[in-house]
Amino acid sequence: MLEDETTKAALDQIYMHTKASVIAIYVTFLFVVYIVKDFISFEGLVTLFALHSFVFTYRFNMILQYKKSLQNSIDVKFIRKWKRLFGLGSLLSGLAWGSVLFFVDATPMEYKLLIIVIIIGLAGIAMSTLGALLSIYLLFVLPMLSLVMLWLVLQTDNNIYTSAIFLLIIVASYYFISVKRFALNYRNSFIEESNANTLKQRIELALEGSNTSILDWDIRNNNFFISESWKVLLGYSGVQLRNSVETWQKRVHKDDIKQLLVSLRRHFKNKAEVFENIHRLQHKDGHYVWILGRAQIFYDENGNAIRMVGTHTDVTNAKKIEADLAEKNKILEASQRLAHIGSWKFDLRKNKLTWSDEIYRIFEIDKTYIPSYEMFIEAVHPDDRDMVKSAYTNSLKGQTSYDIIHRLFLKNGTIKYVKEECETSFSVDGRPLISIGTIQDITKQKDLENLLHKQKEILEHQAHHDTLTELPNRILLLDRLNQLIQKATRDKSEFAVLFLDLDHFKEINDSLGHDVGDVVLQEVTKRFQAIIRKEDTLARLGGDEFTIIMGSLQLGENASILALKVLASLTKPVVVQNNTLYLSCSIGISLYPTDGKSAQDLLKYADAAMYKAKDEGRNNFQFYSAEMTQLALDRVTMLTNLRSALDKDEFVVYYQPQIDATCDKIIGMEALVRWVHPTQGLISPDKFIPLAESTGLIVNLDRIVMQKAISQLVTWYSMGLEAGTLALNLSIKQLQQKDFIHHLQKLLKETGCQPEWLEFELTEGQIMTNPQEAITILSQISDLGIGLSVDDFGTGYSSLSYLKKLPIDKLKIDQSFIQDLPDDEEDAAITKAVIALAKSLNLKIIAEGVETKEQKNFIVEHGCHNIQGYYYSRPISKEDMEIILRRGTIF
Repeated sequence: MLEDETTKAALDQIYMHTKASVIAIYVTFLFVVYIVKDFISFEGLVTLFALHSFVFTYRFNMILQYKKSLQNSIDVKFIRKWKRLFGLGSLLSGLAWGSVLFFVDATPMEYKLLIIVIIIGLAGIAMSTLGALLSIYLLFVLPMLSLVMLWLVLQTDNNIYTSAIFLLIIVASYYFISVKRFALNYRNSFIEESNANTLKQRIELALEGSNTSILDWDIRNNNFFISESWKVLLGYSGVQLRNSVETWQKRVHKDDIKQLLVSLRRHFKNKAEVFENIHRLQHKDGHYVWILGRAQIFYDENGNAIRMVGTHTDVTNAKKIEADLAEKNKILEASQRLAHIGSWKFDLRKNKLTWSDEIYRIFEIDKTYIPSYEMFIEAVHPDDRDMVKSAYTNSLKGQTSYDIIHRLFLKNGTIKYVKEECETSFSVDGRPLISIGTIQDITKQKDLENLLHKQKEILEHQAHHDTLTELPNRILLLDRLNQLIQKATRDKSEFAVLFLDLDHFKEINDSLGHDVGDVVLQEVTKRFQAIIRKEDTLARLGGDEFTIIMGSLQLGENASILALKVLASLTKPVVVQNNTLYLSCSIGISLYPTDGKSAQDLLKYADAAMYKAKDEGRNNFQFYSAEMTQLALDRVTMLTNLRSALDKDEFVVYYQPQIDATCDKIIGMEALVRWVHPTQGLISPDKFIPLAESTGLIVNLDRIVMQKAISQLVTWYSMGLEAGTLALNLSIKQLQQKDFIHHLQKLLKETGCQPEWLEFELTEGQIMTNPQEAITILSQISDLGIGLSVDDFGTGYSSLSYLKKLPIDKLKIDQSFIQDLPDDEEDAAITKAVIALAKSLNLKIIAEGVETKEQKNFIVEHGCHNIQGYYYSRPISKEDMEIILRRGTIF
């Protein structure tokens, strides 16, 4: 490749001189022909002229080919081909000149010698033209001189010719001796010059391609060199601008010249070795070109700047791009500011976080703070930090993006809502590289959303509530009523609808005005709200009509309790503007599912019942069913009597013995309450216990029974009677009383009763209403040393897991499984299973409701020895129980 480059350089040199030399040689040929025209035949003249014209044309064609190739890229093949063809042209040219003498006949000798001299001269001239390549030069010279020598040999009969031969030999020897050395020296110098020119050309092309020019400033002599490309850069040709400092300085922008010169002096003063500056130069057409100037500064031994050599590079496009980028960044920054969006980049490889100015504004921190992940997390609201960390961590693990909304808690106490988005780039092997994200301040948007939400809630509230009383209106009432119907259908439960209408309310509006009537309605609303439960719904249908939905009824007639409370709430007069108003209302009650199964039917029937109450004289309630009205009245009467009985101590305790059936020995007894009514006599617990449960009176009743039964038990033990264990029934409401444990401890202390003498029974259903709460309170009772028994076991839905956790000592098989023994296979299987379960859990077991010998034998046979029931004894008074205790056995 180096050889081809050298050849190319030599050919370039030959091409540069060949055009002139070919023309000169052809002119010389014409001169020679002119001299010998009288001594040459016409045919010889034509032949000689044709031969030289052919050579001339051939050589010129080679020149044109090379010129054309210079406009394109010259490859190695072309160089080699052109060298061969040009060598052939040189050979033909040498032969053409060497043959001139053979066409001359009677020419005077001096003319022939002149031709020989011309030929030898041409050989010398060719050295300067073709000497770059020795092979091409020899192809021209050797044939030419060889023919001359041949001609001279043919003329040896003449001394003149012999002398010419010697002269030719001497000249030829000189040429052959020196030509190689000359050619080599010429070639080397030419190659050096060519290489220098090539290097110069390459540098100029590189500088031109990079829009760069060279400057050389001799500071001491104030000589200033500017390359041609610098002038072209500003739209001038080389002759239009002279090389001077003024040429450059005159074209520097007025806003840049002062700063540039100050900077230059500062560099000189500081002995800086490199100077760099960006300034503007004025183009020929008036616009300005941005120039990046870089120069090496040279100093003399005294430290004075003596020379600067450097470059000027056109950076106008870069400046334009920079300006466009700055403008785009400015627009982006403005857009981010307007949209309250900041951008950030986290280089995980360097653990370096950067973010835009808008994030500083969002975080309300100074730009002196260096961004860091820790700073960002610290700004996140404490309640949201785990969520934000988790979102970023999961996005890295799953190689996914994320989009979350969280809060910022700023140092000044401000809370902001932001929307954060993030995407992460990963390496081929899955390592996270760079995370890029945005943070948008959406606080105003959130505030607006909250405002809209509140307004929506207000509108929704207004659409579903009465404006005057803020109670649910008919729309909301129907919605809740339909929901309760669906729930009651699933749960197979009952509920009541109470339709209330204020009596004679129209008279208040007509006589005192609607303003007074509105105040009355608001006061009535407050009273009604005070007596209903949280789960009940109170609604105003319009005017003086109200409706109450009373859910979760154990018995339908229990709705009368609420009706009585409503009537009682209106007994106190309402005082409005010095007017004392006495109010009452009429109430109609319908029951689901007894009276109806749709919202419309229940409201319609309650409304009808309300008009029935109006007809009955107002200030009362009526059920849609007459039977239910009677039951409700009976319930009201019973409730009144029950309260009275508690005050008058009309309750007594009966005892039913519990027997070890293997020996008929008394092991204990269950205390059972009885109500001795002054006119109705002994009332069964089935009549008043459910009412006491639903009204909460069971708490006082339980405590009365506990007081009497425990005191009696202590009396029997003090008399030396073996009374065994006293079983007391407790209501779950009793256990829910906060003072129950304290009351129990106080009772034990006051009576002197030993805890192991007592056993509390709770039904399975009561325990399972809130098993966790039951475990807590029963554990406290068990810690006192009192036994615990699950009554009516098998009738509820207790879980074995909870049964294991309960601190119970005994299971009581419900009498519903006993009454059909031993004939009912299912009851028999259940009874045996309960016995086996008790044994597996190490619990005692007793069967209640045993009335026949067959039932007793079956139970004893399958491992349950403790029995309670009519087979041994009905519940008896304390006097009869004492007789049995004194006897020691049941029989």
